[in-house]
Amino acid sequence: MAGPLIVYKANGVRIDLVREGSAGALVLVPGLEGDPDELAGVIAGYTGPQAVYVAAPMLVDDRGVAVETVERMAELMVAALAEVLGDEPYHLGGYSFGGLIAWEMAQRRKESGRLFLIEAIFDERYWNRRLWLVAMRRRGLNQLSRISHLPPRQAVAEFGLRGRRLVRRLVRRSSGGEATAVSTGETDAGRRAYAAMPRYRPTYHDGAVTVLAATDNRHFGCDTAECWQGLARDLSVRRIVGDHLTIVGDPEAAAAVADGIGRDINQGPGVRPAPGFERVLIVSTMRWFSAARLADAMVEAGFTVSACQPAGHPLEVVDGLDGQYPLHKSRPLRSIQHAIDAAKPDLVLCDDERSLVLLRRLHSRTDDLVLARSLGEWTRMTSRTAVAEGAREAGVTAPFTAAVGSIEALMQWALPFVLKTDGSSGGRGVAAVSDSGSLSRIWRSLSTPPPLHVAVKRALVNRELQSFGSLLLRRRPTVNVQQFQAGTDAIATVACLDGEVLSLVCLEVVLAEELRGPSAVVRVVDHPGMAEAARKVVRHFGLSGFCGLDFVTAEDGTAWFIELNARVTPTCHLLFDTPRPVGEVIALFPAEHGATAYADCVDLPVRAPRLAERGRQEAARRRHPVWRRIRTLTKRPAM
Repeated sequence: MAGPLIVYKANGVRIDLVREGSAGALVLVPGLEGDPDELAGVIAGYTGPQAVYVAAPMLVDDRGVAVETVERMAELMVAALAEVLGDEPYHLGGYSFGGLIAWEMAQRRKESGRLFLIEAIFDERYWNRRLWLVAMRRRGLNQLSRISHLPPRQAVAEFGLRGRRLVRRLVRRSSGGEATAVSTGETDAGRRAYAAMPRYRPTYHDGAVTVLAATDNRHFGCDTAECWQGLARDLSVRRIVGDHLTIVGDPEAAAAVADGIGRDINQGPGVRPAPGFERVLIVSTMRWFSAARLADAMVEAGFTVSACQPAGHPLEVVDGLDGQYPLHKSRPLRSIQHAIDAAKPDLVLCDDERSLVLLRRLHSRTDDLVLARSLGEWTRMTSRTAVAEGAREAGVTAPFTAAVGSIEALMQWALPFVLKTDGSSGGRGVAAVSDSGSLSRIWRSLSTPPPLHVAVKRALVNRELQSFGSLLLRRRPTVNVQQFQAGTDAIATVACLDGEVLSLVCLEVVLAEELRGPSAVVRVVDHPGMAEAARKVVRHFGLSGFCGLDFVTAEDGTAWFIELNARVTPTCHLLFDTPRPVGEVIALFPAEHGATAYADCVDLPVRAPRLAERGRQEAARRRHPVWRRIRTLTKRPAM
């Protein structure tokens, strides 16, 4: 199209066709002034197949009667769109004041598509008390900070103005009478909007709503997404870097808004909710970033996600969680059971080995059906040796693995081999042995509880107390020996349900943080043998949820199964995006690889700015010289 085309201008409504499409329609409502150009950046960035219209209320209807209330504006606009679109389905989006109109329009439609609120906010009299108090405090501090930098005479005048507005807000909040606007507009349309806002209170919407909220809330003093909590049957939140004005005015922010709308309307291939796999509870004990990354991807894909985690976990900055439940260190089983009772999940997803152990212990006590389904045939996966034997029973090629209880038993094995302890993860408890001279040292390191300085480091740096427990109780880990298999490390990341694979991606490890440790950089590969082996293992153990399978691919192409992580892994979020092209290199975020060669392929969660910022902080902390030195001094020998 050469430019906007006015397709309707009557009875108090103007509708412009701003982008032609081939499948349905997206109707956007601009803010206070009703100016279509206000949303030009969003329109330019939208790539979905829908035609895009901009609808705005005019000042009077055909009878010359002023159109003054949100309800009347919505009534006229729904009727006008029915004339323009007929029975064609459409989605609604509104920015700022336009969000209120869009909300009311959605309430009046018989067939409601998805509703998008772009930095929309209703009158503060209807906010909950806690949110209102937080907003008043933030606004007050922001204004005081600004006033402190003004010349004395101007500062006094501004302080008086803000004080009078504060009194007016307090009176409005406590008054039960007719509401009056706090601010006034500069045009007739703006004045009408400011007059209409305090008279409109949104009612519950029995439909799907996405709130696109700015990360900077200086204008209102509160998170605009919080205002809408509890007002819709299905409400999700997307964060956009910017503030109330730049979210549509800045080209990059406007493009992010358009991308968020397009992703929610036009769901691409990938893991999506299915019967029996719609509500999940993520249990995490280790504060790993992978749990938050997966939760964000699942919320974006339409899952109902809750979490049970310790304080300070990255999950705390994930938007759209249905519930968050504390995991108390002194009573973890009770915490998890409470979270299950409250969240009522279809599946419980473990993020680390410790949470997997806790869930298995809880299942052995309660025989809960949800836990049984979530854990699969866990009694056959209690050790690395049992998993390897089960994989071979399923017809998968795997190196011989056995539990060993003494260094004398190890002497019977031909070098090289790999030693692994049960219950370890993230590269811990794994050591490759290539010469007999180092065997005694490595065996002593792996077969005994961690030394005091290691336990102290893990408690202070990782906030993990399990090592202290092992040290105090002198709990010795079970050590397994596995034949060493030369080749290229690889991963199969799987989403599954009741033993059947729903989605799978094969990845070659380009760079790992340490030998057989967590992957830092991976490459997407097409390996039918690895994929088939993963399907056999998942089916054999009846797995549900997410899991990662480690392989070594030999020169002849054989995929040797090394081990199973029957839990969430750092690459699970890749299953939710459009399938990645074979050969694509992905630097996992916020993994430490330190190689500038991979700077252009970092898998940054760009659609979750708060999560991205948390990841940057975590990476910066790990790169700090003090923490690097501590990790070096407390690292147990690997080979």
